[in-house]
Amino acid sequence: MKRLIFLIAVLYASGLHAQQQPEHARTREYNTALGVECTHCHAAIDFADAAKPTFDFARRMERMRAGLNDGPLKAYGPISCWTCHRGNARPARLARERWEPIAAAHDADFAGTAAGRRLAMAVYAASLGVECSYCHEADWKNGSKPAYRMVEAMLPIFDLIPTYFDKDVRMPQTQCFMCHQGRVKPERSKP
Repeated sequence: MKRLIFLIAVLYASGLHAQQQPEHARTREYNTALGVECTHCHAAIDFADAAKPTFDFARRMERMRAGLNDGPLKAYGPISCWTCHRGNARPARLARERWEPIAAAHDADFAGTAAGRRLAMAVYAASLGVECSYCHEADWKNGSKPAYRMVEAMLPIFDLIPTYFDKDVRMPQTQCFMCHQGRVKPERSKP
């Protein structure tokens, strides 16, 4: 049924009501990255119609992606919609079952530290699929490992992302797992 709606929209756009198709309609980049048809964001008869809330949200997401690539990620290579979405309209979230055992195993290590530190480190380790030693030396505060410094480079992302959205409409909840999904290096594009 979705394909039929898409076909009707394409036929209508190409014949009866010639309209300018966006570039991504030709590449189907968003369709692949989000696992959706064009009508997920667009009105079937007018690609420029911004009435659907997903249309505005997609435009904000595109500006966010460009801002991240031109900002904090510039030195590391660009991300694409695929990086976080991987064929799903909503990016995957880190399951509690993946980080809780890590946090429990390190209770003693975090005694007397700032509230939330144990949770943050467990979520980080589970998100990237790494052990604590990936970033840390025996001295936990030693920041000489490249992975430790990479975390500092990535932290501005969490402040930048909300600037592209309206908290009263819809604000994405960002976490490392969305891009990394258990891997040290996120997928930049569909393999």
